[in-house]
Amino acid sequence: MRLIALLLAVALAAPAASQPNLDDLFARWSSPSAPGCAVAVAKDGRTIIDKAYGGADLEHGVANTPATIFEAGSVSKQFTAAAILLLVEDGKLKLDDDVRQHVPELSPSLPRLTLDHLINHTSGLRDWGSVMDLAGWPRGTRAYTPPDVLDIIARQQALNYPPGAEYSYTNSGYNLMALIVERVSGQTLAAFTAARLFAPMGMTNTSWRDDFRRVVPGRAIAYERDGETWTQAMPFEDAYGNGGLLTTTADLLRWNDALTAGRLGAFVTSKLQERAHLTDGTPITYARGLFVDRWRNREQVAHSGSTGGYRAWLGRLPDEKLSVALLCNAGDVSSTMLAHQVIDRMLGVPEEATLPPAPVNGGAGTFIAETTHTPVTLIDDAGTLRIKDGPSLAPLPNGRLRGRGGEVAFEGRDRFVLHTPEGNRVAYRRVAPWAPAAADLAALAGRYRSDEADATYVAFVESGALKLRHDRRPGLIVTLAPITADLFDAEGDGIVRVIRDGEKISALSFGVSRVRDLRLAKLP
Repeated sequence: MRLIALLLAVALAAPAASQPNLDDLFARWSSPSAPGCAVAVAKDGRTIIDKAYGGADLEHGVANTPATIFEAGSVSKQFTAAAILLLVEDGKLKLDDDVRQHVPELSPSLPRLTLDHLINHTSGLRDWGSVMDLAGWPRGTRAYTPPDVLDIIARQQALNYPPGAEYSYTNSGYNLMALIVERVSGQTLAAFTAARLFAPMGMTNTSWRDDFRRVVPGRAIAYERDGETWTQAMPFEDAYGNGGLLTTTADLLRWNDALTAGRLGAFVTSKLQERAHLTDGTPITYARGLFVDRWRNREQVAHSGSTGGYRAWLGRLPDEKLSVALLCNAGDVSSTMLAHQVIDRMLGVPEEATLPPAPVNGGAGTFIAETTHTPVTLIDDAGTLRIKDGPSLAPLPNGRLRGRGGEVAFEGRDRFVLHTPEGNRVAYRRVAPWAPAAADLAALAGRYRSDEADATYVAFVESGALKLRHDRRPGLIVTLAPITADLFDAEGDGIVRVIRDGEKISALSFGVSRVRDLRLAKLP
């Protein structure tokens, strides 16, 4: 018996089986004079890696540690979704509730939206931050509050698409859900989740950035690169629910473990991970606050995050019983790529072989999306097909081409369909280049106004180019480059389309990734 006890004691005292070393993956962010990351990995419910790299506060020489608090960006969305599902389980909400039942401030011109449309990004709501980009006040330039966000959303008179028809990531739905939790439960989202989620799950270092002025001991400052130096990039806003979770890698692993074990209850656990379907029945990879897809041919349940200079990723491979939490305060981190490198190291799988580039085969040219008018230019790069300012396309066994943002399937020479990882199918058509005459540009000069963005722009011609100047921010000037007839590129940050009423120019339509067809009417 004494021998058995001795052997057991030695076994317990012995170090665990050797785990992969991740230091080389984080070498770029390991200097104490630069921001970095914290990473934690659990296998079979046991934390086996818990490390931190780089500095938390560069001004005061404070290092990141495994206990450092970071902001988790859109990783936060699953907690807002869980709060809504708890209220559904409580009988206070239904997933098919009309959103106006709880937010009557929405414009009556919008069609019926449900809570489920909000929770799985199929509502068509314009992203409020992208609207304010077009208005000249991007996030970070103003301290947006929840009432500010509601006001922006309530001003919108149109959607990006009919509810349920497509998937399009938008923070607006999650900010509305934070408001709905408060109106239905009588508690702020911060108070509700503290009582119903964080405390029961043992997440003692987790809260929300509902007041960006509040001092949070142990919080890392967020930074972004400015040439060879770092500058602060903190999310100075009080709007939350779309993001804003302050947490640690250990707390995030506790959350993942709770989902794995079903400690939130069968209803909430299953509904969080239930993939949504579009109106036509097409499944998408977004569930409710979580992506459910595959990595290395294994099921993956995950979400990334980015706010200011914070970067985050939380995910798990259920069949492997592997869980990874990554939190960074360096804005140059690609959190999804880095997290997948960690997973590959844990799985012991080699990096995927680089596929050879696809031959041109007549595919070079400029194409625009039929729904968003977003352009993409494919070029002939020494006989191979490449996205302008981007990677080469690579042939896949299914006959498609792997491109940035999904798989490309050509349908003849002048049209292709982009199949996105989320489940959308976006058709692109070839367009002819356009070289507008001086008179064409002069006709577009004038003042244009959008009440939805609360912004006025002045269009003018200078040095042979059409430019836009924000009426109240004269230093904000954008040069428009012609793409095809009546369509301009706004320095790579969106498109501007000319709207005509017969021969008369009636408006300019602005479009970016999360906002379509925001009209600025031409003023007399």
